Amino acid sequence: MLRIRLSRTGKKRQPSYRVVVADVESKRDGRIVERIGYYNPLIDPVDCKIEEARALYWLSVGAQPSDAVRRLLEKQGTYGRLARLHDGESFDALVAEYEGKPMPAPAPEVEASATAPTVVAKPVAEAEPVAGVEAEIEPLAESSEGAADEEK
Repeated sequence: MLRIRLSRTGKKRQPSYRVVVADVESKRDGRIVERIGYYNPLIDPVDCKIEEARALYWLSVGAQPSDAVRRLLEKQGTYGRLARLHDGESFDALVAEYEGKPMPAPAPEVEASATAPTVVAKPVAEAEPVAGVEAEIEPLAESSEGAADEEK
């Protein structure tokens, strides 16, 4: 089982921590799977940066955070986004929300008639004659009316 926890770095009495994904049975500062952030409690304000995309990924595949990391993730808002991820919201949209990048708006659905060019058809009788063609053309309206009368 994987655990998201803090791994200590820094000198004596000057701790800083790495936020890592490690196996439950590995030592505190032992073998890790991935480093996803850092935490420095000594400066004011506290410096904490956890990669949102990687944290969401590891939480979604079942990694359990330690109590300290859980508090850090709650302050960052990752747990709220994790719940929205489980509800079906887009992973990319959630990460972009955290990073402050605007997501491109989805293209509005447009009716097919609105995108097609509008063609105005002239009746055959009013059409301009083509040069070199001398044959007479019957008006379209008269031929269609005659055909409709014959069917009745």
